[in-house]
Amino acid sequence: MKWKNKGHEFDELMERKLRIYSEGWGIYLFGAGIFGKQAYEQLAEFPFKIKGFIDNDISKQGTEYCGLPIISLNQYWQERECSIIVVTVAKKNAAGILYEFGKRQFECGRDYFIWQDFLDRVAPVLLVYQYNKLHVPLAQICVTERCSLKCKKCAHGCYATASSHEDLSISEVMHSADSFFTRIDYIKVFVLIGGEPLLYKELEQAVAYIGEHYRKQIGLFEITTNGTIMPSDELLHVCKKYNVLILISNYGGTIPRLKEKYEMLISKLEEQGVSYYLGSESDTWMDYGFEYVDRKAEEEQLIGVFDACATPCKEVRGSRLYSCVMARSVSENLGYNVGENDYLDLDRLEGSNWKKELLEFTFGYSEKGYLDMCNHCHGADAKNHPIPAAEQL
Repeated sequence: MKWKNKGHEFDELMERKLRIYSEGWGIYLFGAGIFGKQAYEQLAEFPFKIKGFIDNDISKQGTEYCGLPIISLNQYWQERECSIIVVTVAKKNAAGILYEFGKRQFECGRDYFIWQDFLDRVAPVLLVYQYNKLHVPLAQICVTERCSLKCKKCAHGCYATASSHEDLSISEVMHSADSFFTRIDYIKVFVLIGGEPLLYKELEQAVAYIGEHYRKQIGLFEITTNGTIMPSDELLHVCKKYNVLILISNYGGTIPRLKEKYEMLISKLEEQGVSYYLGSESDTWMDYGFEYVDRKAEEEQLIGVFDACATPCKEVRGSRLYSCVMARSVSENLGYNVGENDYLDLDRLEGSNWKKELLEFTFGYSEKGYLDMCNHCHGADAKNHPIPAAEQL
């Protein structure tokens, strides 16, 4: 999306649809079950007031869930001033609920919201406008472009990176963290990635620095690894100390020898008490077409490509915040050398609306509305170009 009114893109939304939010407003979660509990726990990171639960189950009405009252939809209808409903039930149960809302002329986006849409698209806007708090979903620091595998069609182009490629210095990693965390209040997921981050010699120091200074601002603190390198005891100690989740990409289907590596790694993680998650074994990746796509497209088409992609993969690199870590990495690693200015300079944010500008950027707004690398990427259409996962050169 191209900025039309930087720092004010959501003003109309707040004025037109969200007038109900005033002092004392609150949220009712529809569904006093497992999804409702998960939503309640996730909303704990926000300053919103959760007034209670709504449930159609008569046996639940008049009782409590998560320490909050459970009421009927009829009771809510009678007392609904300064409140909204966030629907948290399973999809199979949502149709009947939305039908009931329609009979009462509840408007989606004003009177009620579907949970994921509220969490991703509405709550961050409310936080900035009402509380001057900036919550963002995801950002990464790519500590190294080097990798222990040479995967064809690597989404970062790491197969073209020499083993002598220079990593970020630890001072650059610290500067990246400082530039980012001094400007946001909370991030849902923060990841140290590569390449293969366990090749980064200062990884322990990077984890310790971010953990010591900014852990309270992070929901999930993660390291993504391909599982080929055994972490040191020192690294695992700081990972446990700062509750870092080790995400292990599962390429066992394509590279069977890695299965034994995964077993050894998991055994050590469990022995050290470090949290981990082994991804599901996947046989396919998406081919983004970096090596051969050349759109030579005009601005309007490129904006459409970028908006349809809606990549969440923001990257912090020094004071620069990139919309797409793959675009930055591939441009450098494959020698395109385009998009040198496709970033938001965190050091240049100023004025009374800079938090709103930064929020808008995380939602996909920018000066151009697209990235130069969009000319060399399938974007959202990459899903229609399956390739073998982690096939080695």
